[in-house]
Amino acid sequence: MFAVHYDQSANRVLMSVQGHFTPDDVQRLSDAVTAAVAQAKQHGDDFDVLVESPAFPVQAQDVAALLAGIMERGMPLTTGRAAVVVGSHLSLMQARRTLLHPRLQAFLSPVEAQAWLAGSNPDMPMPLGT
Repeated sequence: MFAVHYDQSANRVLMSVQGHFTPDDVQRLSDAVTAAVAQAKQHGDDFDVLVESPAFPVQAQDVAALLAGIMERGMPLTTGRAAVVVGSHLSLMQARRTLLHPRLQAFLSPVEAQAWLAGSNPDMPMPLGT
């Protein structure tokens, strides 16, 4: 269903999600994210977040709202960026509709997501509002 950990060498919270979630699944994910963020914050406030979700289909509206809540609570805890890699254009549209933050961007390509997090892709600007 999901895996979450802090990668100190990359200074990133790494998340992998797949399948359909229930609200209980979202709570367990939130608890795991909270633990990983606490570990990351021991090393500073400038960590990034990478969510890999190519096998994570469009979620029910209530689940999508709960997932957005994780992002809303988590982004103020870092000065870094967050990238979400999705597996379909429909998932990309849902991510761009529900995960609204100036330091968060959704991608279809993991390579573009990595480049954006690294700041090495000048052709990929920050989302509007930054």
